[in-house]
Amino acid sequence: MRSVNLPSGAERNVNAGHVWKEVISSGSGTIILKSQQTFRVRAAAATTVTLDGELAMTMAADEVEYFNVGSGVAENGLRTVEVIVTGTAFVQVSEILPPGRRTP
Repeated sequence: MRSVNLPSGAERNVNAGHVWKEVISSGSGTIILKSQQTFRVRAAAATTVTLDGELAMTMAADEVEYFNVGSGVAENGLRTVEVIVTGTAFVQVSEILPPGRRTP
């Protein structure tokens, strides 16, 4: 959640819905995320998580961890980070839905 000091900005954040969107279900995969995006990994078996080619974590079965991808590799000039999950895992990506895309 973004912190905002302005009343109008705080109101915009309150009217938005924060959800976890599942992108990998019980398997391995590669996803491309924006810089500073948050994602969650629940390992069903031995799992490794790699961010832009660097090992971020090795996980055992039933471990849950939250990651912020950071700003990625500065030298490549991209605004995205490649996340590779190997093993058996469930991966959800944090997403903020604007007003109107959710029902009360």
